[in-house]
Amino acid sequence: MSTDTKIIKGRCKKTGQYYGLETKKFGSSYEVINMVLLSEEEKDIIQTEICEPNLHTHSNLLACKKCGNRKVSGCSCLKRSTRCKKGMPYNLDCIYCDEFEVDYSRSKGKNPYSKWAGISNIPGAIKDKYGNPQGSEYDLAVDGSFKGYTIVVLFLCTDSNSNFVEPRRALEKKGFEIIEYNYNNLNYDRIKNDLKNDKSQLWVISDRNIKLNSLYYDLIIDYMNKHHGVYIWGDNNPYYQDANQILVKRFGLSMSGDYYGDKVLTVQREKYKAGIIKDHPITTGIQNFYEGITIANVDIRNVLTPLIYDSSNKIVTAYYDKDNMRVLIDGGFTRLYYKWNSAGTDRYIVNAAAWLANIEYFGYQ
Repeated sequence: MSTDTKIIKGRCKKTGQYYGLETKKFGSSYEVINMVLLSEEEKDIIQTEICEPNLHTHSNLLACKKCGNRKVSGCSCLKRSTRCKKGMPYNLDCIYCDEFEVDYSRSKGKNPYSKWAGISNIPGAIKDKYGNPQGSEYDLAVDGSFKGYTIVVLFLCTDSNSNFVEPRRALEKKGFEIIEYNYNNLNYDRIKNDLKNDKSQLWVISDRNIKLNSLYYDLIIDYMNKHHGVYIWGDNNPYYQDANQILVKRFGLSMSGDYYGDKVLTVQREKYKAGIIKDHPITTGIQNFYEGITIANVDIRNVLTPLIYDSSNKIVTAYYDKDNMRVLIDGGFTRLYYKWNSAGTDRYIVNAAAWLANIEYFGYQ
């Protein structure tokens, strides 16, 4: 199977029948090009390979015969008009019925995602004071579901008030083990060994001065290229020195600037304008989001995809999600400790870690 073709396993909530969706990448998103009914044996073997919000069918398939909808699980036509039962004949229109759901379970483990994966605005949820759904059940990952997974953190910033205390607490609630290094205890061999596990990811928080060398940069880029998730954090000029070394070497891009933010952003309402992109797995359960106090701009060109536009309409966070490689680039690391309890930060951090685990490539253990 080519790298631009992925399988999604789906299930009818009403009948319990399982389906396999063949999807293909068109531009920046996947679309369904085929659907088949799975046998009892096949449903235990087939695994969902991607998490694609707002999934639609391609033009080679017919739209819903009753309403013309193309969104997977996007209408209630069949639910209202058909008396479904287990063993009923295969019907392509089942793909559009809102009783259809994506099944993220793996053959060797349970499902780590909540049922709200990829949904920013969760209907009926009680909201916190910032307007986001209240409760960890609305995060991308279920509490404790990433037990046995590791996040290696290179916290290079030496400012006295900088720390990883609150992110650690939030991530540990999801099951992640945090292995933290700072500038004074960097150890190349130990870090390399920590990154050998397929259930690991790497976060690099930069400083105003370069703290790493070419050995580390090569290690990080090789780790990326092997499909492990990497989160590269910078902040306002000049707090992106090591971040830019990595970005230039791998993507030919960099961060720049010193912009004052300190505002709460909403879900983006207009393209290229301030806000956080809705309905991405990382923005699950996030309607409002604190941008950070002083931040840097991320250069994306045609390589990265924007995730967050700051209040001055510049890109503060972007991601790379191609060829089974996942990387996040962020120009606002002060969110990790400054106004942590403001809108959406804790949910964003745990969602990012769940997405960077890249279980769609490695499988969920």
